[in-house]
Amino acid sequence: MSRKSLIVGAACLSGLMALSACATSEKVQAKQIGDSEMGCEEILAETQKLDQAKQEIDSKRGATGTNVAAAIFWLPGLAYTYYDAGQADQLILERKAWMAQLYDQKGCARKS
Repeated sequence: MSRKSLIVGAACLSGLMALSACATSEKVQAKQIGDSEMGCEEILAETQKLDQAKQEIDSKRGATGTNVAAAIFWLPGLAYTYYDAGQADQLILERKAWMAQLYDQKGCARKS
């Protein structure tokens, strides 16, 4: 194998490692098709799922293996991880507010 091939291979491998150093969070849409048809129990279940998603996002912050690798090898990957988590947090807050609004509109608090 030539020296040039080794350099190209090492560069490609480094690039793949750098890209994999970003931990991304799943995003939710604040308003989704079918939300208005949800019943009170479904709204509560969705709110619980959002709480779990928030905990998962929070777990991606801090000293995870991915974040340590990003800090050592590729600092922009660490910055993106925090930026991405912030976006996901905001979308969860918007969805929870929408679920609370639907819960009130349907009079679910009075039914309990």
